[in-house]
Amino acid sequence: MCSVCYKKHHGISVGAPKAARELQQPSRCAACCKKVGLTGFMCGCGKTFCVRHRYTEKHGCAFDFKGAGRRIIARANPLIKGEKLPGRI
Repeated sequence: MCSVCYKKHHGISVGAPKAARELQQPSRCAACCKKVGLTGFMCGCGKTFCVRHRYTEKHGCAFDFKGAGRRIIARANPLIKGEKLPGRI
């Protein structure tokens, strides 16, 4: 068998691009579009920022950090109530 027939016989896709070879866009600051590479800072809103725009005041972030912190604490510390004892004084 030729290589094309062999791949068809064994169910291997012919000519399909591999996912590992996809080109990745270089990471850029969401505020000024500057290339940041490995020195970028991820914000709670999910965007990457450069050194100048890493703070929430600098890039006008609308992410609620207090609310997120409260949800994390609430999940980590569930409310525990004991059973009521009706016959106890």
